[in-house]
Amino acid sequence: MSEIKILPFKITLKKEGIPKFDKRSSPGIVNQRSCPYYGARWILAPIKNTIHIVHAPIGCAFYGQNVRKKTYNIVSTDMQIEDVVYGGEKKLYRTIIESYEELGGDAIFVYATCVVALIGDNVETVCKKAEKILGIPVIPIFCPGFCGYHQAKGHEIAMKALSTIIKEGRFKKEYKEKRTVNIIGEYNVCGESKVIENILKKLGIEVIATFTGDCSIEDIKDSKNAKLNLVHCGRTGKYLADYMEERYGIPQIKISFIGLTNVKNSIIKIAKFFDIEDIAKKVIDEELSRIKEDISFYTKKLKGKRVGIFMGASKIGMLSSAFKDLEMEVISVGSQFGCLEDYLEAYKNVGEDTILVDDASKIDLELIFRHKKPDLFIGGTKEKYMALKFGIPFLSFPQDFYPFAGFSGFLNFAREVYKAIYHPIWNLVEFKT
Repeated sequence: MSEIKILPFKITLKKEGIPKFDKRSSPGIVNQRSCPYYGARWILAPIKNTIHIVHAPIGCAFYGQNVRKKTYNIVSTDMQIEDVVYGGEKKLYRTIIESYEELGGDAIFVYATCVVALIGDNVETVCKKAEKILGIPVIPIFCPGFCGYHQAKGHEIAMKALSTIIKEGRFKKEYKEKRTVNIIGEYNVCGESKVIENILKKLGIEVIATFTGDCSIEDIKDSKNAKLNLVHCGRTGKYLADYMEERYGIPQIKISFIGLTNVKNSIIKIAKFFDIEDIAKKVIDEELSRIKEDISFYTKKLKGKRVGIFMGASKIGMLSSAFKDLEMEVISVGSQFGCLEDYLEAYKNVGEDTILVDDASKIDLELIFRHKKPDLFIGGTKEKYMALKFGIPFLSFPQDFYPFAGFSGFLNFAREVYKAIYHPIWNLVEFKT
């Protein structure tokens, strides 16, 4: 760790060190970062049977209804000029009560965005008042866009807010003799939570709560009964895992179910904790035998192909390892809001001349396209059309159709990479220099 330099600029080569991260964007540069409010939505949106109220002008609610390509029903107080001048607390209270009467639910999350933070509405007091009337948790999420440099701050705020629900849970005898875990930082993209849960089930391990891709309020309350927390997304999950370790004595381990090497190593780590290494070996051998032949085909086709990565944060390390499993060359790794752990994980999986970049602008990406000429680029929707205009095959992440987690997910991943690179359309397109 002491030998790796953190450099004062946002683009570097691996052999030089890690770029600066978690800093303000350069003035005048259009970036892809989003805001803390959207980061909070990213975490809390999937929780089952909950109401989400955005105390803000209607635009914030419109912006926050789509999370990971899924549209959610959310409620807005639709603040107008008179609410800004005279305050919106009464309107918020009415909205909370009426929303519950109309929709029901096990908990209500109230998001306080920029306008509310500027005028000083006492959202916390309103939530406490409504909570006494309704008898369910009404949780304020203070997440104005200016409280952080990017959406990762919203991840932190949302995860910390969930601790108030965990406190209400009880220790139950039914979990005492079982091998139980929570998965923290897993968001069930294309059903990935179920894939992971099925692998753990083969090990005789029961998942109590998956934060937050596949969980309910009751699951969150029961989560304090777990014997181990599995942190799947480093930055997002760490806040909650640290809290539960300190408060309830639940140990944590960092795992990843993206990439063949990661999956095997994660199963072994989990098995060692529960002292079930023999079961783990059988499960790994059984799963590998099913995909071995297909993976061999894709590896031969993809070996030596060059790939660039630019996306949110925690998955940059996981995907770098997954491409390494396919014997592909990662020529660039970038993140919109990565932390030190994210870059260190990517750092150990790439070559000396790989470009590391934080908070890349369109110009930065264009320079990577022109000088590195990747055979594939993987990222979010915003990078997709730019890559395609340069004649570069593109793969969206989070993905569109199939789970990439676990052994079967790795086969899906390899297949999608192969299809993207070898699609016949690229025979008609030349790379734009």
